[in-house]
Amino acid sequence: METLIILAILLFLLFIRIPVYISLFLTGLLGLIIFTDLELIFVAQTMVKKLDNFSLLAIPFFILLGAVMVHGQSANRMIHLARKAVSFLPGGLAITGVISSGVFGAISGSSISTLVTIGSVLFPHLDKYKYPRNFSIGLLTSSAILGVIVPPSIIMIICALTAGQSVVRLFAAGYLPSLLIVAGLCLYAYVVSAWKGLGRTAMEPFDGKGLMKALKDAFFPCLVIVVLFAGIYTGAFTITEASVVSCVMAIFIEAFIYRTLSPGAFYKMLVSSGIISGALVITVSGAGVLAEYITIQGIPQRILDVSLQYIPNVWVFLIFTNLLLLLVGTFLDPIGAIMILVPILMPISDSFGIDPIHLCLLISVALGIGYITPPLGLLLYTASAITKTDFVFVSRAIMPTLLVYIILLFLISFFPALSTAVPNLLLGKV
Repeated sequence: METLIILAILLFLLFIRIPVYISLFLTGLLGLIIFTDLELIFVAQTMVKKLDNFSLLAIPFFILLGAVMVHGQSANRMIHLARKAVSFLPGGLAITGVISSGVFGAISGSSISTLVTIGSVLFPHLDKYKYPRNFSIGLLTSSAILGVIVPPSIIMIICALTAGQSVVRLFAAGYLPSLLIVAGLCLYAYVVSAWKGLGRTAMEPFDGKGLMKALKDAFFPCLVIVVLFAGIYTGAFTITEASVVSCVMAIFIEAFIYRTLSPGAFYKMLVSSGIISGALVITVSGAGVLAEYITIQGIPQRILDVSLQYIPNVWVFLIFTNLLLLLVGTFLDPIGAIMILVPILMPISDSFGIDPIHLCLLISVALGIGYITPPLGLLLYTASAITKTDFVFVSRAIMPTLLVYIILLFLISFFPALSTAVPNLLLGKV
């Protein structure tokens, strides 16, 4: 009964459009007041404790890194490199959008930034070469999810810290699934384009010299990414130090090599990144109160006891978990969903022998898919705004690629080696 009351309070607050972080905080606060005898000072201590993690400092630097590279020439140079690499294929321009979203996701860690940046560049070109609007909008909107799936991802950072796992291991776990998703979307774009004859006027003969020139032009942005990941996995940097080093490199490149970053623009980016980071911190802190209440009251153990009676094996658990995450991701902010669901799902997954890194990866991917799931997927509204297209049209347009994502999610779920192979290879088995 207690669990149902708390769930009803949370849903009611969300239904009356109370901001997510306030809804999570108030639900946890009311739970502590009604069902425990703890002093209210415990709430303040919990909020501070949830933020007392050095790895959280990486978030504002990753956000600033993405802002700097988008403002300058780095993002456009990397998009041009992707274009040169696949322009000879049917649907090459559409495939460029997928690859660019993946590359840009590694820079920004934000799906909305990915869609706004890649979409503003490629939507006009896709229209110019007569790609159907439903195809181009569906593909680019769905590809933007790569912004939260491709490491480094803010969602992955929060998920790993909430689960008590290594952020570096979770980043490493994201590589193969990210490549699989990119390949799946590219294959979809290729097959549809070849079948319907899309983008034939945009096809170009393979140009080795042009590709090498594009690679030369994109050398410095690529160097930032190489230094970021090489520093992390060689042990030269912690995740926070790597975010700072890569951010400083990007600022230096844009300010002194490309000369696109003025002091005024940089100040605006600092303010914007600070605001976004502050919003994330507030959500983590507020949701932490509810997560702490859930743990204190032993709700995960109760759910575990019930689950073991009705979930016969690991396969059923994985199916149930994926469906739950897809549903929750449609209605709730990923950060809040992580803070609530991870403490509940982790003990159950442990009882079935599931690697915690694999579970964290599934949570990150599934909640990312929530960004394009009607009726509340945030990317659907973003795509509708930047393309000036009806929301219902956008919702229909993403259905084929949404199906691709769901198929790949279950494929990743049932083959845990896709998540665990790279971290075990780079960092050793735990």
